[in-house]
Amino acid sequence: MGSEDFAFMLQKRPGTFLRIGNGAGEDGCMVHNPHYDFNDRNLPVGAAFWTRLVERYLGQ
Repeated sequence: MGSEDFAFMLQKRPGTFLRIGNGAGEDGCMVHNPHYDFNDRNLPVGAAFWTRLVERYLGQ
């Protein structure tokens, strides 16, 4: 599971685990693989998600 390590942190501090859906790297490698290459083109998607979440929260 992708969240196994994060679960231990959540036992100590409140938080959440979110998957944005970056997909496999160009060579088909998934996370936790030494050949995985993060798709930097996905950064605006993640930034937009968190920005909109904060805007909605502060707008209440």
